[in-house]
Amino acid sequence: MLGKPMKNDYRQNYFVVIPACNEELRLGRFLRKVKKITKKIIVVDDGSVDNTGKIAKQASVRVFRHELNLGKGAAMKTGAIAAFKLGAKNIIFMDADGQHDPKHIPEFLRKLEEGDGVVFGTREMLKEAPFMNRLGNRFGSVILKLVFGIYRVDPFCGYLAINRNVFSKICWDSSRYGVETEIVAKVGKYKLKYTEIPIPTIYLDKYKGM
Repeated sequence: MLGKPMKNDYRQNYFVVIPACNEELRLGRFLRKVKKITKKIIVVDDGSVDNTGKIAKQASVRVFRHELNLGKGAAMKTGAIAAFKLGAKNIIFMDADGQHDPKHIPEFLRKLEEGDGVVFGTREMLKEAPFMNRLGNRFGSVILKLVFGIYRVDPFCGYLAINRNVFSKICWDSSRYGVETEIVAKVGKYKLKYTEIPIPTIYLDKYKGM
C-alpha cells in the first residue's frame, strides 16, 4: 500500500539516490522520513562546506562525496553509477531538502516493474506556487514538445525513477540543474516508454533550482 514500508525490502533491487549540497538543516529530518519506507539509500555529498556528509553518515546510509561542488547533475550520475555497481536494477532520485514525499517510492517502483523505463513525478501546480515556477514550467513544456515531441506539465521535477536498461540512453551531460530537462528531452528523442505520477507541490525555497 502507498506510503507503507515494503515487505522484503532488502530483496528489492533498487536504490534511492539523493544528491545533497549544504543541506545540514533539512537532510537529517528528510532521511528519517525516507528510512520509514526504505533503507536502500545513497546520499551524494556534492562538495558541501557544512555538516551534510556527517549527518548522512550518522543516518547510517551509504555516502559518496565530491570534494568539490560539481553540481546536481554530476551528483546524480555519481549516485546512479554507484547504485548500478551495487547491483541495482532501478533508481529513484529525490531532492535532499525534503520537498519530495517518500510515501510515493512504492508507486514509482511499481511503475518501473510494470515496464516503464522512466517514471516522472509531476507536481500539482497550485495557484499558490511562485509565478516564476509556473511560467518556467509552461515555457519548458512547450519547447520540449516542439523540439523533442514530448509534453510534460512539470519538466523540472527532481523526483523521478529510471531503470538500468535505459540509463545508457538517457545518461546526461548536464552537471547542474539542467539535468531534469535533459532527461525529459532524451526520453522524447529516443521515444522511451515513460509514465507520470502526480505528487504534492511543496516549495521550501521560492526560486531554488530556477
